[in-house]
Amino acid sequence: MKKKMAVTGFGFMGAVHAKNILENERLELCAIVDNRDSIFEGIEKTGNHGELGLPIDRLKKVPVYKTLEECVSKEQPDAVSICVPLFLHYELTRKALNLGLDVLLEKPFCPAVEQCDELINLAEEKGRILMVAHCVRFFPAWQFLSECIRDKRYGELKLLTASRMGGEPAWGVWLDDKIKKTCGGALLDLLIHDIDFAISCFGKPEDVELNLNVAEYWEFELKYKTTPARISIKGGFLHRHTAFASEYIATFDKGSVRYSSLQPEFIYAGTDAGSETIEVKGDGYANELDYFAGCIEARKPPIKCLPEESLTAISVCNQIKESKHNSC
Repeated sequence: MKKKMAVTGFGFMGAVHAKNILENERLELCAIVDNRDSIFEGIEKTGNHGELGLPIDRLKKVPVYKTLEECVSKEQPDAVSICVPLFLHYELTRKALNLGLDVLLEKPFCPAVEQCDELINLAEEKGRILMVAHCVRFFPAWQFLSECIRDKRYGELKLLTASRMGGEPAWGVWLDDKIKKTCGGALLDLLIHDIDFAISCFGKPEDVELNLNVAEYWEFELKYKTTPARISIKGGFLHRHTAFASEYIATFDKGSVRYSSLQPEFIYAGTDAGSETIEVKGDGYANELDYFAGCIEARKPPIKCLPEESLTAISVCNQIKESKHNSC
């Protein structure tokens, strides 16, 4: 039997989650929770991926509720995807767990480490699955890189540089200056993806070195004793409507691999034997949701994306911010 899942917050990411729930064989989209009157207005063109290909006609048949409490009372969902502004993450996740729901919380976790820690403990106390949606872990191009690092098919990693940048969001809550100030800026909205990826491969860094910060653009290194590799991350928000791109370059003892979301179909590798083009297939958002569905079916913790590691990503972002203050 399919698990019933609701989506709370029907902005860009809420719409992406709703679409993938509809297309997932394990799940049923039982409700959308959003307190606005016109949730479908402009939704197809929001976000940084262009047209979302939303099944609008199917989505409009899904019941819409103003509050999570009303949704739970009427629909009895098993789980909820929470896709609301960052300042609401703690409050709504706590509420959902206390209502007996499993929770997929859109990244980042919560702005305060103490809030993250409390929610992890609450989920354990209530016997609920809690996962933060760090989607990069589930995108095929990044899964390929992770496998290369782990199985050393190109030798020992020497350098990983990741970049993620694009125009400041010009949609949804980002148009509200009061809410925008609570969203954590480029560190928590963009670069936390690459920080979390590094955590997934190497664990928590011993230190962070901030090399450059201009407004919402950042360049920094994560320092590890567990790997000799240099781990460099850069990017942030550029002027509105600037094309978005996420990229990586990884150099190993016996080869290098490159990827850019501007050419999302391929990964390019080079070794002494010549060049290689690796085809990229699959959708990270769909993979992420299906993994969560498997966890709530089996009642197993999300080992591939534990909330404790999502808390670590918040902690690293806070450390980077502190480095900025200390350098001023």
